[in-house]
Amino acid sequence: MFGRITMPMATYKRKKRQGIHSKVVFGKSLHMPPAFSKVLERHNKDAWKVFRCYVHTVCDYAARSNTVKQNVLPLSKVAIQPNHLGPALSENATGKSNVLKTLQASANQSTTLSPFVMTSGHSDKDLPMFDADILQAIRQGVHIEQTKIPTLIPPSELTDTRGKPVYLNAYVYDFFKHGSKTVIRKENGLDSGDVFDKLKDFKLVIAAISVALEELGPKSDNVVRAFRQLGNEYSKKFKLQYPSYRD
Repeated sequence: MFGRITMPMATYKRKKRQGIHSKVVFGKSLHMPPAFSKVLERHNKDAWKVFRCYVHTVCDYAARSNTVKQNVLPLSKVAIQPNHLGPALSENATGKSNVLKTLQASANQSTTLSPFVMTSGHSDKDLPMFDADILQAIRQGVHIEQTKIPTLIPPSELTDTRGKPVYLNAYVYDFFKHGSKTVIRKENGLDSGDVFDKLKDFKLVIAAISVALEELGPKSDNVVRAFRQLGNEYSKKFKLQYPSYRD
């Protein structure tokens, strides 16, 4: 859940041929308990629902502000003006166009989606279809950090931008087993600086969770004790590798 780093399968296979002894990656065989999967699925749905409401609100405000024109094609950046439609569609001899009026009357109305996306017949209710890359579907001039959405993709469903499966780098698990930063760098494919940063971040996360659990429950609780032990053992291994580090 924390400190996630992905590794393409091609990279893993190459390292496997080189001879490695660590787990290195968690693949599609890593499945969460059914009860946890249901909780995660419900959390993701709720998070996306809130985020889509946020997107609708921001886009609606941008539409009313009308600060960015929506007549620019996304790839060529060519601006399409009404007079480019030609006399048959823009205006006839009498100054009216039945074709253009018919098209405008039947057009979907949206303050969220870009006109380019709407040409496929989509409207605001279709926004969930673009969850994978929502920034490419919304109106121009709106900048939203999609990476900040607090959702968690199950390991068995992770893919890259091309839809190819990727796997979770098991550097945290491997370090907890052998406690060697050198092995993590060589076998898990992390740079020296990244090894320190990632291991330190995970150490701090476990420490924070442990403190929070001790505040919520009795110290004799098995979950509280488990996180306390995990934090202590992980911290010891980390300090052996980085003796100059001070909390």
